[in-house]
Amino acid sequence: MPNIRTMSFFSSAVFWGVIIILIGLSIILREVFHVHFPFLRVFFGLLLIYWGVKVIAGGFNRGWGSNNVVFSESKIEDNEGKREYNVVFGSTSVDLFKMQIPTSDQRMEMNVVFGSGKLIINDSIPMRIEMNTVFGSIQAPDRNKGGFGTTHYTTSAYKEGQPSVQLETNAVFGSIQIVSKKW
Repeated sequence: MPNIRTMSFFSSAVFWGVIIILIGLSIILREVFHVHFPFLRVFFGLLLIYWGVKVIAGGFNRGWGSNNVVFSESKIEDNEGKREYNVVFGSTSVDLFKMQIPTSDQRMEMNVVFGSGKLIINDSIPMRIEMNTVFGSIQAPDRNKGGFGTTHYTTSAYKEGQPSVQLETNAVFGSIQIVSKKW
């Protein structure tokens, strides 16, 4: 059974709607205001922007999983199979509150590019969060990081040398809010 999410962008209503609007604006500008609108150049520019966003969000070969949010909004719950969450031009809430306490070290990653993300964690789970920003901001319960650089946040259950979750968060022209809750 085909997945609706794999439908080509070029056959979507959004694509054709934008094309029809651009043609209409071009005709109105030329006939009413005597301004020539370079329709093909604009179309080519929009196509390049689309391809660039597609590459940033994971390339052409990888299918959009439920842990990738592009031009939309979503809420994601913890799933052992998902260890990377990506947001590009969208917003998401990732709820890791019901995550199992790790028996060995685990690595996870959350990336936000031109969007916003909310990360809900459980303070009872040993976690060390690396917060990286480039023209973005990350808010943790006890510290904020904005602009450029890296800082770290640990939950109260985190102990050096014990099994823990190593979570890398990256905000590039975006924001991430980390909310820590207790049982």
